[in-house]
Amino acid sequence: MIRLPEADSSGSSLLPDLTPLLDVIFIVLVFFLLTAQMPLKTLPLDLPKVPEDHPPAANAPDERLQIALNADGQWYLDDAPQSDFAALRTELDSRLTSTPPGIDLQLDRQAPLDAFLRLVSLLQDRGAHDTRILMEDGNHAP
Repeated sequence: MIRLPEADSSGSSLLPDLTPLLDVIFIVLVFFLLTAQMPLKTLPLDLPKVPEDHPPAANAPDERLQIALNADGQWYLDDAPQSDFAALRTELDSRLTSTPPGIDLQLDRQAPLDAFLRLVSLLQDRGAHDTRILMEDGNHAP
């Protein structure tokens, strides 16, 4: 028969020490919290479906504003370079009247997308609903 020592006042016990197990659980919990994906901000866009035989956009510079963004993030308004987005916004506010004209947007493939989305958001705020995104013909795409 196995004899167990009598409990003394030193506090020793035969129960296992659970401290290392709790440390591992907390480390795993922190790992899962840090690697959880955060929700992304979204900008709702309703893009129409364009048939394959849709005619290309007509060039009518007097009727529509042309806004372009190149690969370096440089803005152009009707082929005039703008110093930054704030200058473009100021120029747009002066040109957008009570009835905003149609606007054609040109985006280089390597242009920063966040800058383009800021422009789309600005145009939605200003009520410019006649907006087209100009694209190259699919035959020229790489």
